[in-house]
Amino acid sequence: MKNKYRLALLLTAAGLMAATAALGALWTFDQLKKDAGARKRTFVVMDSANKLMSALIDAETGQRGYLLTGNKVFLEPYLSARGVISGHKEELRALALSDEAHKHLNAVFPLIDAKMAEMDNLIELRQKNAAAAILGILKSGRGKRSMDAVRSELNAFLLLAKGGLAQHDEDFHSNLRRLFAIIVAASLLLLLLAVASAYYIDRETRQGLKDLVHLETRHLLEVQEVTNKELELSNSTLQVSEEKLSVTLRSIGDAVMATDAQGRITLLNPLAERLTGWTQAEAKGRPVQEIFNIVNEATRKPAENPIQETLAHGTTHLLVNHIILIARSGSERAIADSCAPIRNRAGAVVGAVMVFRDVTDKKEIEHGLEKTRRELEVIKKTADEASEYADSIINTVREPLISLNQDLRVVSASRSFYEVFKVNPKETVGQLIYDLGNKQWDIPKLRELLETILPQKATFDNYEVEHDFADIGRRTMLLNARQIQRVSGKERIILLAIEDITARREIENGLEKARKELAATKISEDAVREYSESIINTVREPLISLDQDLRVVSASRSFYEVFRVNPKETVGQLIYDLGNKQWDIPKLRELLENILPQKATFDNYEVAHDFADIGRRIMLLNARQIQRASGKERIILLAIEDITERREIEDGLEKARKELAATKISEDAAREYSDSIINTVREPLISLDQDLRVVSASRSFYEVFKVNPEETVGQLIYDLGNKQWDIPKLRELLENILPQKATFDNYEVEHDFADIGRRIMLLNARQIQRASGKERIILLSIEDITARSRFETELRQA
Repeated sequence: MKNKYRLALLLTAAGLMAATAALGALWTFDQLKKDAGARKRTFVVMDSANKLMSALIDAETGQRGYLLTGNKVFLEPYLSARGVISGHKEELRALALSDEAHKHLNAVFPLIDAKMAEMDNLIELRQKNAAAAILGILKSGRGKRSMDAVRSELNAFLLLAKGGLAQHDEDFHSNLRRLFAIIVAASLLLLLLAVASAYYIDRETRQGLKDLVHLETRHLLEVQEVTNKELELSNSTLQVSEEKLSVTLRSIGDAVMATDAQGRITLLNPLAERLTGWTQAEAKGRPVQEIFNIVNEATRKPAENPIQETLAHGTTHLLVNHIILIARSGSERAIADSCAPIRNRAGAVVGAVMVFRDVTDKKEIEHGLEKTRRELEVIKKTADEASEYADSIINTVREPLISLNQDLRVVSASRSFYEVFKVNPKETVGQLIYDLGNKQWDIPKLRELLETILPQKATFDNYEVEHDFADIGRRTMLLNARQIQRVSGKERIILLAIEDITARREIENGLEKARKELAATKISEDAVREYSESIINTVREPLISLDQDLRVVSASRSFYEVFRVNPKETVGQLIYDLGNKQWDIPKLRELLENILPQKATFDNYEVAHDFADIGRRIMLLNARQIQRASGKERIILLAIEDITERREIEDGLEKARKELAATKISEDAAREYSDSIINTVREPLISLDQDLRVVSASRSFYEVFKVNPEETVGQLIYDLGNKQWDIPKLRELLENILPQKATFDNYEVEHDFADIGRRIMLLNARQIQRASGKERIILLSIEDITARSRFETELRQA
């Protein structure tokens, strides 16, 4: 008893000393805490005062920038400062403790309010453009004085705060020294008491060990009882989990199949029953090969069963593409699946679980998209070929051709245009037609045709223009114009054919001049005939002269060459009898017998006829009726221009235009078909251009990810949803993997979205090259496998 009494006494003394030391330490610590709080409060006050001054300076700087430039961007720091100044004022008023501090704050706050009012007034004057009033206020120096007063008061306030901070620092260090002394003294006393008590404690410990064994035995019995209750609770929880798992498997949107270690079926959920054609009761215990019958889509040979691979090697397996599941009824479905092992707590494989789904519709959609892509390539190729065909026609034609847009600027020109008018494409294409050749084409009659006549008539033929060109001299031209409307109906193209008839006019004028000179000088008929025939044989175009009975007097060399006749069977013959009556043409009779007797001249009379030797020809006839000097006889001079080639070219151009219009319609229909497919697909789809900006997205993309077209189309994919799509693995796919591979399937990405939560996605990407070869489109299919992954995890844990 004495030992126990002494031990109790020692422990009591130790406790009293410890309590005394603890109380002293607690009191000192409390003082330290108060000093630290006061120092922190002082720092906050000083920081708030400095921020208030900084905000006021920012406001004044922004106001000055706005006054100088009038740019409202400079008002942003001013408007931002207005919002924070009042907060700093309230914070300072709440934190200031001394009357002296409140005195300074009461002095400075009205000055700040006055300064802000002054800045508001200056901004309002600047918005009204009252420069004189602003200049007057600035020159008065009132703003500087008010700012200096604010600085003075705030500096006085900060000096007061710094003085208080120094006092708090001194108190803090004094209390720290006191605490250290208390701790050292208490430690020494406790050490002495500990040594004295150690002896008594050792003796009591031996007895305590016996008591402890007894207590530990009783504790183990209590633990055993608690463990039994927890085991009962775990069994109950396991039953609930199994029930939940069963409900989940029956509700999941994918088919689930599980086997034991020998590959015998233990589980089929309803969707797996529907796809295989076996019920859970019928399939249970049967080999998986009998229930899950799969073949290769292309070869129709049995495919390797992933469950057998998983059970043999304990690894996860994905089914390869182009696999067909043959149901019990014989129906076939394209499927995709994943298979994982089921392990016990020791890590041994005790079964396998496979999740698979019907991808028949997806395959059909992908085939449809591929077919659409091929059709678009064909359409593009057709359009390019039609355009190339039209360009080939333009560059093949002998007459100069030029095409203009609706603003009368040159779109393209034929090679003959550049050769005839001595210009090059660089100084021609894109120029206003009137500016060509240093404004040599600013011809009044050309302006009249393009600006007055052609807008009222879609076509115009044989519009004669005469003009002096600096490089090629004076030219007489026949202009034929066609106005072609684009398919869209908004733009028009003007096709202008230019025929140089300078030589023809010179010949006609020469003939007319010769006639007049011969009539005036009354030279002999033989000399006239000889002179006329020399001119006729010099002309490149076929010419023929007829007497008043329409018998051939003479013909030019080119007439014989073009129409494959000779002088012997031509001269003296009635024109209709030439070439075994090939020239008995109704429209030629109408010209010679009806029109020409009433008019001395007639130009550009078009006649189409099939000749036995040279085929079908389209001709422009120009006729002149020349009276003999005696006045009794007349001579008919007939010039024949073969325009068959020109008509074929014009018909070819028109055909090309119609083909281009049809191609455009087909292209629009194909695009509409593609968009219909995309919006029919259940999985979210999004198409990107080569800069990874959104071109279009399916309706399901907008619905699943809670976005709308306005904030999606045209945006960089990483910026979508306030940069929610800036996903590292998505960047890796689009920027590193896809440029090296045209396609990529089943690329798994996991990400937290702000609106829809955490999602696990399988990405399938296709890189589609445009027909031009310069641009590419990326088609991205996104499959949400969050639920499936969660169920697979639960199955493995179970």
